[in-house]
Amino acid sequence: MLPKLKILVVEDSDELLEQLSASIRSTIDFFDRPDIEVSVTEAISVTEALRQVREDGEIQAVVFSWDTRVTEVDIGGDSDAQVANNAVVINAIKYIRPELPVYVLGDAVKGLDIVNEAGSMESFFYRNDIISDPESIVGYIINDFDDRNETPFWTAYKEYVLEANDSWHTPGHSGGASFRHSPYISDFYRFFGRNVFVSDLSVSVDSLGSLSDGTYAIGRAQANVASTFEVRHSYFVTNGSSTSNKIILQTLLREGDKVIADRNCHKSVHYGIVQARAMPVYLDSVFNPDYGIFSPPRLTQLREVIEANPNAKLVVLTGCTYDGLLTDLKQVVALAHSRGIKVFIDEAWFAYASFHPHFRPYSAVQAGADYVTHSAHKVVSAFSQASLIHVNDPDFDKDFFKEVYNIHTSTSPKYQLIASLDVCRQQLEMEGYKILNELLANVQELKQQVAKFTRLKILDRQDFARMFDHVEQDNVGHDPLKILIDISALEYSNQEIHRFLMDEVGLEIEKFTHSTILVLLTLGGMRSKIVRLYNALKKLDDGSVSLQRSKNRKPLPTSIPPISLAELPSRAFFSEREAIPWEQSAGRIAAGLVTPYPPGIPLIVPGQRIEHAHINYLQALASQKLTIQGVYDGDIYVMTIK
Repeated sequence: MLPKLKILVVEDSDELLEQLSASIRSTIDFFDRPDIEVSVTEAISVTEALRQVREDGEIQAVVFSWDTRVTEVDIGGDSDAQVANNAVVINAIKYIRPELPVYVLGDAVKGLDIVNEAGSMESFFYRNDIISDPESIVGYIINDFDDRNETPFWTAYKEYVLEANDSWHTPGHSGGASFRHSPYISDFYRFFGRNVFVSDLSVSVDSLGSLSDGTYAIGRAQANVASTFEVRHSYFVTNGSSTSNKIILQTLLREGDKVIADRNCHKSVHYGIVQARAMPVYLDSVFNPDYGIFSPPRLTQLREVIEANPNAKLVVLTGCTYDGLLTDLKQVVALAHSRGIKVFIDEAWFAYASFHPHFRPYSAVQAGADYVTHSAHKVVSAFSQASLIHVNDPDFDKDFFKEVYNIHTSTSPKYQLIASLDVCRQQLEMEGYKILNELLANVQELKQQVAKFTRLKILDRQDFARMFDHVEQDNVGHDPLKILIDISALEYSNQEIHRFLMDEVGLEIEKFTHSTILVLLTLGGMRSKIVRLYNALKKLDDGSVSLQRSKNRKPLPTSIPPISLAELPSRAFFSEREAIPWEQSAGRIAAGLVTPYPPGIPLIVPGQRIEHAHINYLQALASQKLTIQGVYDGDIYVMTIK
């Protein structure tokens, strides 16, 4: 399977369109590129061109004749404008796919005026030159395609590994030799295969670059990520977005600094605030007990908290919740920046946000957030623990950031993780739109079919608007690739449902609540998997399964007690501590984090004075056999009373 370079030629004159297409086709073979599949497709109108760009994700270049007549064509998306000139046509193409190069053909005499008017085109060519000598534009297009398709680290990494040099450095298995020659652990080598071991290299390979310093091939790969994501800087992290979050927090915050944080943030944010010795001001959880899910915080409360804390240094929010609810981050960024406050968005579950117009309005990068983290392994194509940090802050302290980065980054990073981030970017750049377009179409079809069910239901934005009264007012969105299924009408226990789905389709559920199951569609989500999921759901819905019936799915408590800090969290966390039974902890100051799953929202944070409401909440969860992190054999840690 070869990479496909499909060139779309747009011209409303049949004669010129035929001439242009024939000229480009005739010169493709001149470049002798057996490693790519080059083809040409045509559009005789702006309407047809926009349709093809929307529907055909394999188009990798647009050759647009500036003299193409433009009529009133709805450009779609979130704009009410009508196409009035060719510049707006180009903007419409870029709205659908910002990464798609557009090459304009026109009258050379008007060339400078066309460049001034066209805006975001890649280059200008004189039309008659292209018809008589098309090599220049085809060479330009192929060169740009190669640049976008480049993988500087992965390419250099493969070349080095294939040289099969003797290993006189770490790691100690020497390309797998210690495994291969062992009667005890050779099965480990056979299971993973040769390439895993010969590609497990040491930082002694200078030519591949340093992760901590961002040099050579690694530096070039990070620069490519920054270009693809349209940010100032991007950095690779090989021990997860938990570490990425802590790096950003420790870069931006000093002891006692106020940080406005969504209580629902991942626990790494809470721990990062402790490490930075900052003072959090928590936004309240907005929780729906019927489904066991939470929404983004209310923007009215965010506004009130910002006004009450004008000296806050940072706002930290989760851009996309576990269940796919999306904050309108443009409002958040505008509000925070108007007060001189930086914005950091944990977008772990939404790394593809910039690569399709359906998601882009909720993208943290597009909204202008100063710092964004992406778990590249969660929903796009990278290995586990591979993460990205993106920086758009004009006041970015790069030197201090690198020091904090080095505190957290191993001096012996896993090169396979770095390579996976390099090719992950390549895929998003070259086919991210195409894959997402297909996934969205498949989900829509699945929803239409499931809508015919009598007991199961896929929840959508209208359902969330009924659960949370601020969805419409705050323009809360939803990612349809997070398929949240209402199972409350089924008479089976979660365990029985889970067992059936594993046995029926080998489906490991991402998350359960007492009334929902969450299924994630990622870039690896194939249509056949969706069909198998539908088949299993259909059997659950019509009752044609032999499962034990149960009424034991109990709802969660109706509300989560608020956080009231009595001490700086870092002082409480690093203080002398003692373990006491959680039932006897009322009135004491917590020294650790206590987080029930689900819903994964911290109930107690370091520095918080524990109240009877927290104990009552834990008691309500105790009978449901939920995982509660921070409780050890019935004890929690509190500050020692001196």
